[in-house]
Amino acid sequence: MKHKAKNNVYGFFELKRIYPKNYSIGVAGAVVIHLVIIVFYFLSFPKVEEKKSSAKLQIVTYVDLGPPPSIIPDQQTDAVSSAKSTFGNLKIAKKGEETSEFEIPNTSSPVENIKVEEAKLAEKKPEPVDETYYVAVDIMPEPFGGLEKLQQNVNYPEEAKKESIVGRVLVKAFVNENGEVTRTEIVKGLGYGCDEEAMWVVKNARFRPGKKNGKPIKVQITIPISFKQ
Repeated sequence: MKHKAKNNVYGFFELKRIYPKNYSIGVAGAVVIHLVIIVFYFLSFPKVEEKKSSAKLQIVTYVDLGPPPSIIPDQQTDAVSSAKSTFGNLKIAKKGEETSEFEIPNTSSPVENIKVEEAKLAEKKPEPVDETYYVAVDIMPEPFGGLEKLQQNVNYPEEAKKESIVGRVLVKAFVNENGEVTRTEIVKGLGYGCDEEAMWVVKNARFRPGKKNGKPIKVQITIPISFKQ
């Protein structure tokens, strides 16, 4: 009872009675306001776009373009037309005179006194050849197969056999860079044909050339050749 009395004092029932009506009016008013805003936006949007597009376009008339640029004459054509022909001068032919289509001007200078000097090539001097046969070098010449192979080629002369000549012949051999013996000399001989035989054996032998500083060089060497029965 007390609660009902309080509600009657504050107008509770009156508010409850008019609440649905006020709610409907509020919702309808909100919808109308939103519709008005939307319609106003769409009505004003094309005008903004029209202003933007009209700002970009600019109509240019022929009056605004100004006078056309001046035409520059072709200077190259004038230069070609003003150039004079230097090839030859036309000449009027006389009656009975041989003619040609044009006359070639004589602009060449006489060449009678012109001297043409031949280019002189620098003569390459040949390198001097060292003809010295050295006695002592880093690597001395050596016959292929050694001295034993050289000794096997010796033929004991018949005259030395008859006289029972035995001993050694010392032959000096001059060996070039190719291992060839260019000449021989007898340092100590036996005679009876032994000297000639020893020289022949050494002369026809092939040697490994001597070397100095790693380079083949001419060397003289003394070789003993033995004769015995």
